Amino acid sequence: MEDKKIVQLLFARAENAISELSTKFGKQLHRIAYNILENQSDAEECTNDTYLALWNAIPPVSPDPLAPYVYRTGINMALKRRGYIETQRKKR
Repeated sequence: MEDKKIVQLLFARAENAISELSTKFGKQLHRIAYNILENQSDAEECTNDTYLALWNAIPPVSPDPLAPYVYRTGINMALKRRGYIETQRKKR
């Protein structure tokens, strides 16, 4: 599906917007998260958190092109998660 159609689905709050995001960007988002977090379950959780962040950010943002916005959001979510994990390790 084209990026503009996915953005339109997100603006319309259509439930299939997330599945379209997953189909188009899911494997790469998961790979990015796994490379940063080095843990399968954390990468899966981070990927899902990225979908939620995109759902909440679009609208009002209308990114064009969509791919860099999606991947940057995924990277930010993974880095935030890694920081949280490292903080928890230091507290032990």
